[in-house]
Amino acid sequence: MSTEYEIFDFPDVEPGPEKPLVLGPAGEVFNFVQTGESNGGKFLFSKLTVPPHVGPPPHIHHRTDEWFYAPNGGFSIFMGPNEFPDLDITPGDGAEKETVAMLPMRPKELLYVPRNYTHGFVNTTNVNQEMWLVWSPDTPESSILPYFMNAGKVVTSKQDITEPEFLSRIRLVSMARDYGINQSADFWDFVKGVVEDRPEWLPSDSRGRLLNLLHDEIEAQA
Repeated sequence: MSTEYEIFDFPDVEPGPEKPLVLGPAGEVFNFVQTGESNGGKFLFSKLTVPPHVGPPPHIHHRTDEWFYAPNGGFSIFMGPNEFPDLDITPGDGAEKETVAMLPMRPKELLYVPRNYTHGFVNTTNVNQEMWLVWSPDTPESSILPYFMNAGKVVTSKQDITEPEFLSRIRLVSMARDYGINQSADFWDFVKGVVEDRPEWLPSDSRGRLLNLLHDEIEAQA
């Protein structure tokens, strides 16, 4: 496996109108920096604090593309090679399960997962780690912000953060289809095997497109 990669210098993005923090089902905390409400529906940007050895099980977004950025590394992204454009057909239910690639994220590395592909991530360290996520677009029809707020627990400050609620884990799966997401309850629901390598089919990081989205907003704020 190659150890060379192109570092991504994430631009400074001014926060939009303040949104509440959201405690996710695995204990991760979402801090929403920008939403489509303030940038014309272009993107949703959140900085996550993720506890050790947790992350979302494999899932598929049908309405949004997603970028992953690890300022300090410490995560592994898993992604499958096949496209699932139909919300009613998932790996293991109407199609074969996936053999996913497990991709260790290095400091300041950017990865991109287009819509309709199986993916997820996990904090592989023994300490909290920060993951920055950008979803695009973030229009009323495509936004997954309400999904996180309804499935998770809204808190007003970090001092109010407690253990995640069991019901949040249930809602993570039960509410997903309403927001164009196929969400598995367990890693092996969608997956039959894992390859710990960077495959040839891995998408480019689409950094040019992301920079265009972010720079348009930065210029609008100037």
